[in-house]
Amino acid sequence: MPESQREVQALLALSQAERPQRVRCLLAHFGSAQAALAAADWTAAVGASAPERRPTPADLAWAAEQWRRLGSAGGRCLAPTDADYPQLLGQIAAPPPVLFALGPDDLAPPAVAIVGSRKASDSGKLIAAELARELVAQGIGIVSGLAFGIDAAAHQAALAASGRTIAVLGCGADVPYPRAHTPLYRQIREQGAIVSEFAWGAPPERGAFPRRNRIISGLSLGVVIVEAPQKSGALITVQHALEQNREVFAVPGDVRSGRNAGCHQLIKDGAKLVEHVDDVLEELTIWASPLPQSAPVPAPALPPEDESVYALLSRQPRHIDELAQHSTLPPATLLDVLLRLELDGLVDQLAGKRFLRRTG
Repeated sequence: MPESQREVQALLALSQAERPQRVRCLLAHFGSAQAALAAADWTAAVGASAPERRPTPADLAWAAEQWRRLGSAGGRCLAPTDADYPQLLGQIAAPPPVLFALGPDDLAPPAVAIVGSRKASDSGKLIAAELARELVAQGIGIVSGLAFGIDAAAHQAALAASGRTIAVLGCGADVPYPRAHTPLYRQIREQGAIVSEFAWGAPPERGAFPRRNRIISGLSLGVVIVEAPQKSGALITVQHALEQNREVFAVPGDVRSGRNAGCHQLIKDGAKLVEHVDDVLEELTIWASPLPQSAPVPAPALPPEDESVYALLSRQPRHIDELAQHSTLPPATLLDVLLRLELDGLVDQLAGKRFLRRTG
């Protein structure tokens, strides 16, 4: 069995037996799922007071069966340590320890989430479709949840415009849901990507959908809400987006219908009002045109402080707080270096104090 397969199966077995937070602790402490399974004592990784639920032979057999079914479907199983694991998603507070994926899309940014009411009006669906078309025309992918209403309109418009789209499911990646969207599911699987943190074959369950919403926002540079009443699942995605330092956008609408009350409250609370795609693009100016294929600008001879900060950056936006965690510089010095690199044309700053290397 290849080493990569052994590691994935060990990770699947851990994920079946343990809560995601404990799996992350085990991986951080032992360095790999296989090492965690081989360790006799997990106390240093998860604490002495935590009850221990080590994978059983049944869990290992289940993991082997998951791998077999995944391979038969041509799917992928990604861990946060994999090069193909989406970097933006890996930066959130609770990234999925296992991400199942179907389809050709590499899950790489840039992407924007478009979500909203399942019972959307025709006008709302038209607005979502228009935004999706115009975003993919600028090389920006569309992330949504394959639900009725706004989600479906955004996915369909992205596909029709030959753009990238990613559907995040609250069930197994191999389970089309809702069933009425099976044709749309198949089209996304052929042209984009279907992703889920839930096991292969897992049925849809009510509590899974709020949980998957953190992945929708985690894969995205920002979240656009089109039609959301005061109590809407889309607002859960907004909460995750705010916690993840993502941009939040809201489309205003009819004040009498009640369909837009959630959007209007978001705007009152500081979300960017969206009347046109330019309202989104101006907050994401670095992605306002298809990404160039040239390599990132090589750093010239830099002072040691500048070089250490530049080494922490890539083409994936990183928040200032995350950079501070990995830098030995005081926060004030770190910010001064970032601004200096920006003035030198080596770094771009996005809204929300996020930084990335500039391409040549």
